[in-house]
Amino acid sequence: MRFTEFYGVVFALLIFVGYQTLAYLGSSATDSGGLAVLSAFSPAIIIFLFMSWTTHYRIIWFFCIISGCIALWHYHSTLAHYLTWVYMIQRSGIFVLLTAVFGVTLLPGHTPIISRIADLVHGPLSERVALYTRHVTIAWVFFFATMTGLPLVIFLFAPYNLLFLLTNIITVTLVASMFFAEYVVRCRAIPVGERSGMIEGLHAYFHYSAKTATSKQQPGNSNLGPPR
Repeated sequence: MRFTEFYGVVFALLIFVGYQTLAYLGSSATDSGGLAVLSAFSPAIIIFLFMSWTTHYRIIWFFCIISGCIALWHYHSTLAHYLTWVYMIQRSGIFVLLTAVFGVTLLPGHTPIISRIADLVHGPLSERVALYTRHVTIAWVFFFATMTGLPLVIFLFAPYNLLFLLTNIITVTLVASMFFAEYVVRCRAIPVGERSGMIEGLHAYFHYSAKTATSKQQPGNSNLGPPR
């Protein structure tokens, strides 16, 4: 199992590095090809694929996604002139989406998303941990909301050929710093037996998401008794 997880991490890193390389070459090249255009839209394509996997209409979603990819390839010569706009809007859109996803869980009647992840790892949370995880969720909401404007600022003031590179470097640095700062605070505020690492939390959350998606795809009348 450990080897499987290791190769999974390596595979994910290779995909990430490959995407970053293609996107940088595409944004800095004078004549971008269809592959560069598809790589520019790949985050949106992956998000739509993930969303389609959790619905009852997978075939329709897949057909729409494939049709969209064909359209991107067909019009790549035109879209290649607007790749910097695509990167800027896409990255801002991702942070807007994350702000909404985290922010909605702070509304009355909802469980903060960080509290949900902690509960999946440790079971019922103490009052101290529940309050801490709520504050962490609020911190991530403010962080994502602030990061929404970063691509626009870089787009307006950075050189054209450095736009994508600077956006990635600054984004990765700030996100990593946020994780590190939260981990330091967590180690001081929460006892060892009540806290977990980031990998454990993500593994538990993805496992929960997979189970939820599977349960949604089961027939709605599976709990009904036999017909009379």
